[in-house]
Amino acid sequence: MKKTLQILMVTVMMVLCMTGCGKEQDEFLNYVNGDAKKEVSELESKAKDSYASVTGDNFKDDQTLLQELRTNTSDLAKQTIEKATALGATLEGEQLKKVHEICVTSLKDFQSGVDQLIQAVENEDDSQLSQVNDLMSKANEEGAKYMEELKKLAEELDVEMTTE
Repeated sequence: MKKTLQILMVTVMMVLCMTGCGKEQDEFLNYVNGDAKKEVSELESKAKDSYASVTGDNFKDDQTLLQELRTNTSDLAKQTIEKATALGATLEGEQLKKVHEICVTSLKDFQSGVDQLIQAVENEDDSQLSQVNDLMSKANEEGAKYMEELKKLAEELDVEMTTE
């Protein structure tokens, strides 16, 4: 009787473990392929395109820069953070939550860089530009780390993930 009970317990535990893995896989797939994640990615892309349209080689003058940053880039960055934060609140798996938090951190660093650049231009303070560059570099590093950790999690969950 004890042996039968032990075998039954082991079998139940194995079934529970397999069910848990399936749930994590399903959540991961829904996260990566879901509409909410696509919306976050699209908003992020628009915000970064807006930023790139008036910085670096595309810089024309301070007024054009400020106009674009205030009316488009900043608003898009804020919307991206809001959507990403809302998406994070729906996640249940601890590993996926941690990976997603890296994404949110990257987005917040980008938003801070935009805000800092607006301040620097408004105040005509070139000394703040190094802080802007640091924040943007940090945002890019966090974005790369997010993708790396997302790929690692896909491997752990035995899910095939392709990036475009």
